[in-house]
Order: sequence, then structure tokens, then C-alpha cells
Amino acid sequence: WRMIWEHNTRNIIMLTQTVEKGKIKCDHYWPFDNEPIVSGDITIQMTSESMLPEWTIREFKITHGANTRRVRQFHYTVWPDHGVPETTETLVKFIRYVRRTIDGEAKHTGPTIV
Repeated sequence: WRMIWEHNTRNIIMLTQTVEKGKIKCDHYWPFDNEPIVSGDITIQMTSESMLPEWTIREFKITHGANTRRVRQFHYTVWPDHGVPETTETLVKFIRYVRRTIDGEAKHTGPTIV
């Protein structure tokens, strides 16, 4: 979260599940619900979660001191365990959705994290 704050990142793209075949593949770095979590001197609160068939969009309010920012996470949820998608259709739809959503923001924010 420190890196997200320091680089003014507003969008996170996640392509993996947190657990695959019983092994942790990615830390669950965001709050499970709307209860805030604290990472150092940064507070993170999930303000919305939209679960779609192939991806989930989460929005967070992150606070550092008296400053607050909004950050979105685009989580592609259908990448198969230890494999690749059978077709590129859903991944291409996801990429197009993300691009449409963040288009125009890039000049005002830091890099997108993948």
C-alpha cells in the first residue's frame, strides 16, 4: 500500500487467485469487507465490490494522514489453476473493460499495477 500511495496509483490489475491447488499464490492484501485494515500509516477500506461472472471490481478508500484517495482493483477471476484460458475471449473482454474504465485517468495518476 505504501508503493500505491507513493506512486499515486489508482488502478490495480490482478490476474491470479490468492490460492491455487491449496498453495498461496498471492497475499490477500485487501480488506475482506468494509472493515478498514491498517498497513503502516496507511488505512485501507473497501467501499464497494462488484462481482461479475469473469471478474470482480473492488474500490478502496486509502487514507494517509489527512489525505484520502480512491483506488480500484480489477480482479480477473477465471484464469485456470496452473494453466491458461481455453480461449482468449474473456481475457480480451476484461482488458477492453479495464482500458475503457481507466482511459483518460492516466495523465492524472501514477502507473497501473499488474
